Amino acid sequence: MKILENRQDEPNQPYRQFMVCRPEVRKSELHPEENKVNKITTDYFYGTLLNEKGQIEDDLQLRKCVFFGGLEKSLRKTVWPFLLHCYSTSSTFEDRAALAEIRRQEYEEITRRRLYSMSPEAQAQFWRTVQCVIEKDVVRTDRGNPFFAGEDNPNIDTMKNILLNYAFYNPGMSYTQGMSDLLAPVLCEIKNESETFWCFVGLMQRAIFVCTPTDNDIDRNLCYLRELIRLMVPSFYKHLQKHTDAMELLFCHRWILLCFKREFTEAVAIRMWEACWSNYLTDYFHLFLCLAIIAVYADDVIAQDLRTDEMLLHFSSLAMYMDGQLILRKARGLLFQFRQFPKIPCTLSGLCKRCGPGMWDSGHHPSIECIGHLDHETCALAVD
Repeated sequence: MKILENRQDEPNQPYRQFMVCRPEVRKSELHPEENKVNKITTDYFYGTLLNEKGQIEDDLQLRKCVFFGGLEKSLRKTVWPFLLHCYSTSSTFEDRAALAEIRRQEYEEITRRRLYSMSPEAQAQFWRTVQCVIEKDVVRTDRGNPFFAGEDNPNIDTMKNILLNYAFYNPGMSYTQGMSDLLAPVLCEIKNESETFWCFVGLMQRAIFVCTPTDNDIDRNLCYLRELIRLMVPSFYKHLQKHTDAMELLFCHRWILLCFKREFTEAVAIRMWEACWSNYLTDYFHLFLCLAIIAVYADDVIAQDLRTDEMLLHFSSLAMYMDGQLILRKARGLLFQFRQFPKIPCTLSGLCKRCGPGMWDSGHHPSIECIGHLDHETCALAVD
């Protein structure tokens, strides 16, 4: 490990910055099935996972392979709609073709209603609060990707249409900044406008990925992450306790809100997305990815006793320099370690419940222990 430090007495350099070189994860820290499950190839998907009718008979095996090995790039257009719950794994080729046509017509109807059914007053309000924001965001999203590069790129208009239609379709969530960052890779792989829209609807139902820092979803995730740090990276938790406002975990808000897209290259971020979408062993794999980043890269934070603002700078400076494959391996190992605990605190009991299609499938059901609460706090066991 190599540490480079800015001298504190140098002008205009108020913060200490560090570079961590060659982080490592020991073999004992890995999930036992690491390197034993291969990437899903075209031959394996069509020759083994799909039957002659086009059904996926072993849903668990699909998700296990996605979780450990990932997908061949050419399969994303086909497999992502399953992972994002556009299609049931029990659907046949014919079922999916029929449903795609129905959804295409539904999408066209959403577009028609957005364009022609709103009153002039509603249309003006929609433009002020939604459309002008989307139009500013889409021209700044993933322009380095050839799919979105250049002037007058029609794919930018397609992205704008999908986001406008989504805001109209789901006015409760409408549009928040960051949605374009999540939509762009999906559109780039799926390419069809209607199919991408319905995949995006499935993605947005996983509200943990797009919300403001005051929303209940992000608060719940941060509470879980704080407790995971306390349980599994106690040295870093002790460091957080020493500094004002450090428990807000400001340095990781962006990780959760944009699902690591700004922290890793697109290829690695998509690999992390797929692992999260697989819902294999947990619905909260994104938290174990956060935990892995902390476990691997926080030694400098502790050694230099960085303050809250310095922690934010430290982790921001690691963006695009972290080893994403190592973080994935470490996160899978941490998940395995967590699932071996015979007893967990009541504050983490929610991680053992299915919040969607996830699989807490090992038969391991840890006992839950109340850790003690302040008068204004409620124990999860009491709620249960």
